Amino acid sequence: MLHRLISTTTAASPAGLPTQDHLFRVTSGPFAGRLIALYARTPSIIAWSCSDSPYTSWAAPADIISDASDDSAAAVMDGQGNLYVAYTQVTTGALVCVKLTFASGTWATQSPVTVYDSSTSANRNPSLQIDSYDRIWIAWTRDDAGSITIRVKKSTDGGLTFGAGSADAGTDLSGTTTDPYARLAARAGYLHCLFTAGGTLLKNRSISLDSALWTSAETLYTGTGLGRDLAAAVASDGMLGVLFAADGALFLKEFDGATWGALQTVSTNPAVSPSLSYINNAPHAQFLQAIGTLQNQLLESHRSEGDFTPPAGVLSQCAPLETLFCFDADAGVAFADLTSAAASATGADIFHSASGALVAHIDDAVYFGAEDQFTFLRILLSTVGSGGVIAWSYWNGAEWMTFVPASGGYHFDAANAGIRLFSDGGTLPADWQKTLVNNTNRYWIRAAVIAAFTTPPIGSQITAVPNLTTFIPLRA
Repeated sequence: MLHRLISTTTAASPAGLPTQDHLFRVTSGPFAGRLIALYARTPSIIAWSCSDSPYTSWAAPADIISDASDDSAAAVMDGQGNLYVAYTQVTTGALVCVKLTFASGTWATQSPVTVYDSSTSANRNPSLQIDSYDRIWIAWTRDDAGSITIRVKKSTDGGLTFGAGSADAGTDLSGTTTDPYARLAARAGYLHCLFTAGGTLLKNRSISLDSALWTSAETLYTGTGLGRDLAAAVASDGMLGVLFAADGALFLKEFDGATWGALQTVSTNPAVSPSLSYINNAPHAQFLQAIGTLQNQLLESHRSEGDFTPPAGVLSQCAPLETLFCFDADAGVAFADLTSAAASATGADIFHSASGALVAHIDDAVYFGAEDQFTFLRILLSTVGSGGVIAWSYWNGAEWMTFVPASGGYHFDAANAGIRLFSDGGTLPADWQKTLVNNTNRYWIRAAVIAAFTTPPIGSQITAVPNLTTFIPLRA
C-alpha cells in the first residue's frame, strides 16, 4: 500500500482529532466511490481534495473556509453526499458550521451558519453526527471564561439553524470539568455522547431520538491519561463500541442496548489516534504506537475467537526494515547483518565490527531493504558523522542509479534525521527493482561513501517509520 501526497500544511491539527472524521466516500449515484478529504491547509484555511478509484491521483485543493482558528474541525456526510463542516472561528471563538452541497460530482460551499457565539466563550473540538431522522447533532467543548463543559445541540432544518439559534448554548452534558473531548455515535433510535473529562473519566450519556431528555451520565472507566484518543463505532447488529487510550494501554467497551460489557484490552502499550470499525460484527482497532523517537507505526488488532490479535503493522512501507546490511569494503567478512539492531531503540549498536562504524571509508555502504517499495527513513545516530559524503542509489535492474533524496542530501551528519527518499508513492522510480544483496532479495536503497569520513557515524535506530501523528479512517 503506497501513500499519496495530497498537500502540505502549516496547521497545528491538519487532520483533526481522533474524535473527528475527515475522509468520506460518496455511497450512491454516478459518482459512487469518490473520496473527499478535508484538512487544514494553513492555520486559518480549511480545504478539500477528491479522488476516484483507484485513487492514484488527487484533485488540486479547493479552499472552503478562510477564517478558522488553528484548532481542529469536524465533518459529517449525509446520504446525498452533502458535507457539513464545523469549526472554530478565529476572531470570535464562535462555533460555525458550513454545508458543502454535492452536485455534478463536486461540492459547493454554502453560507456559514453560527452554531453558537458569545462574547465570553471559546468553542472547540466539535463532533458531528446525523441521526435516522436526518437531524444534524453537534457536540463541542465550551470554555466560558474558564468554566469548561461539553455542550450539544441539533439542527432539524438541514443545518440552517441549531437549537434556538446562535445565542443558545445547548445542553450541558458534562458539568464543569477540565480538558474534555466528546464523540457522538448514533445507534438504533438513540444518540450517544461519549466523552472524557478531567483526564480521569470516560462517560456516556444518551438520548432516545423520540425524547427531549438525555439520560444521566454513567461512568464507563476511571483511570489516567483519558483525553482526545477516543473513537466509537456501531456494528450492523446494533452493538456500540468505544475504543479509548488510558493508563498506558488501549481498551474497548461495548454496549448491546441493555448493558455495557466487560473491559477488553486491545493493546498493553500506549496508543494514540485510535480508530474503531466493525467488520462482520467483529471490532477492528487501528492505532498509532511509538517504536522509537519520532516513529509512530500504524497497527491493527481485531477480536478473533474472543480475544484481540497481537497488534500488527498496517502499512508495509511505514515499518521497521526487513533487512539492514552494513558493508565494509576492507573487512574479511564484508557484510554485517544489523537488522535487529536497526529495529531496536538501543543506542550505539548499529556498526560494522571491522570499522566500529556505520560506514567510514570510500565504498563502504549501508543497504536498507524491504519487501515492498518505501519512501522514508528515520535515522538516529549516537555518533554524528563528519567529513564524509554519501551517494544514494536504487537498483534499476541493471545498475545502481544515483539520486538525491526528496528532502535533500544527507551524509549521516545529523543525529536525528527524517529522510524523505521520494515525495510519495506516486513518485517512486518506475524502474526500481528487487535484487540480491548478500543473497537477500529486496527492494534496496544504498547509501555509499564517496568521500571518507573523518568522524565515522554510529547508528542507534534506523527504520522506515515516519512521525505519524493522526490517523483518520474512511467514513462511507
